[in-house]
Amino acid sequence: MKLSGISFLTIIITILSIHSADAQTAPSFGTAKSFGILAAKGVSSIGRTVVNGNIGITPGTEIKGFPPGIINKGEAVTGDKSSATEAMAVAHEMYEFLSKEEPSKDGDLKEAVLGKTAESNTLTPGVYNLKSGKLTSSLRLDDDKDPGAVFIFKVDGPFTADSYSKVIMNSGGPGENVFWLVNGDAKIADNSTFAGHVIAKGNIEMGLGATTTGKLFSLSGEITLNTNNIAAVASEEGDMDGDGISDLMDDFPEDYNKAFKNLSSTGEGSTLAFEDQWPISGDFDLNDLVISHNYTVVTNAKNIVVQVIGEFKLMAAGGDIANGFGVEFPIEAGQVSNLKGAKLEDGQSKAVIVLFTDMHKELPEFNTIPGKPKSEAKSYTVTFDVEKGPEYGNFGIDFNPFIFYSQNQVRHEVHLSGKQPTSLADQKLFGTADDATNVSAGTYYLTKKGLPYAIEVPFAKFEYPIEGKDVTSAYLHFAEWARSGGKEYVDWYENLSKGYRNAAMIYTK
Repeated sequence: MKLSGISFLTIIITILSIHSADAQTAPSFGTAKSFGILAAKGVSSIGRTVVNGNIGITPGTEIKGFPPGIINKGEAVTGDKSSATEAMAVAHEMYEFLSKEEPSKDGDLKEAVLGKTAESNTLTPGVYNLKSGKLTSSLRLDDDKDPGAVFIFKVDGPFTADSYSKVIMNSGGPGENVFWLVNGDAKIADNSTFAGHVIAKGNIEMGLGATTTGKLFSLSGEITLNTNNIAAVASEEGDMDGDGISDLMDDFPEDYNKAFKNLSSTGEGSTLAFEDQWPISGDFDLNDLVISHNYTVVTNAKNIVVQVIGEFKLMAAGGDIANGFGVEFPIEAGQVSNLKGAKLEDGQSKAVIVLFTDMHKELPEFNTIPGKPKSEAKSYTVTFDVEKGPEYGNFGIDFNPFIFYSQNQVRHEVHLSGKQPTSLADQKLFGTADDATNVSAGTYYLTKKGLPYAIEVPFAKFEYPIEGKDVTSAYLHFAEWARSGGKEYVDWYENLSKGYRNAAMIYTK
């Protein structure tokens, strides 16, 4: 379709300077500027969705779930309207032109950068390639030095932003110069906050309560919404605490010292299961202490860690030993203040919080023997402030939980495979009995058969083995999973297919 006046493509070629070190200028949406949502097939919404802009579909005609004049701020424009058709032509040209942009230096974005394992989750302006991706945590885009800085993410496949994930501008702005070009379906999951415009060749789905500060354009599919705020822009009074982060993006809009919640997982968290006979293998039932954990790491407007909140639930205490439970954090003990719900352990080089020192005083019954009395799972909430904290990328959400006890003045600790002991552990026990720890090789807490003494299962309702039943006999692919380094049979704990588990050896309530 021929556009009136100077073509949109000419405008982009003239003003777009992605590779310049100077201030960058984003392309104009031209005749598509008035649209918050644009789709080829249809648009539907559940719940009270607010759209800051017009809603257009072409060649489709169905727009559902928007009571006229009540929910959406703009007027719905159906597919037979010339403005929607012209806007869709602009969207197609924008996608094709921007998708040809060469990546910046180091522009082949590793998928880990979008996840919680990333060493850094802050990117500078430029063009980035990503072969299909998944954002699992928070991604910050550094536009502090240039409010007009342009970011282009070219996703060659589907893209998902997980629940509670965030794309955040360092400036606190809406990310009006950020473009996500998705060669497939795009999903922004429940309660996530997403900066930038999404232009996808496939469908676009917004989860419950998700917010985006950019436009949603589906070039060939449909857009489904669920109680969302689309193309949201903060008002002039949109930063109540004055921290530079708009209230729309700020999890603590009335607290200058806090801005964002970074979650270790959604729901009730993950489950830790320990074998306490280390350095021998013991009965290897991995039910000597079973506890779920979940963390919220609070950061300020500059992405500095200022607070940690931990939620725990002790479910089983199947060992005879009076084990304690603690977590080591990657900061010094002196940086912890206002600790509630736990104690800070003395003599540690890093900050170690201890929930309890004797699990049997917390949970009188084992909760591992069918037919025997049971104790109710016990919940704990731990909070502490972090003084002069590190950047979130150097703190993360992958901490070091462990169980411990002392015998003959020898401190025994059991950690997840690969995690190092605390400074109070007796390392003379490494390499004895069944333990295959090799400090020089960076191998910790594995048996000589290559199996871990502790595991973490990524949901809170893991069904652990019955007392005395080896986990490899209860979960028939556990050993293969463990020896492969977690690459094989990744669903060993949840797959109900034949050959995956022996239900007679698994404890159920």
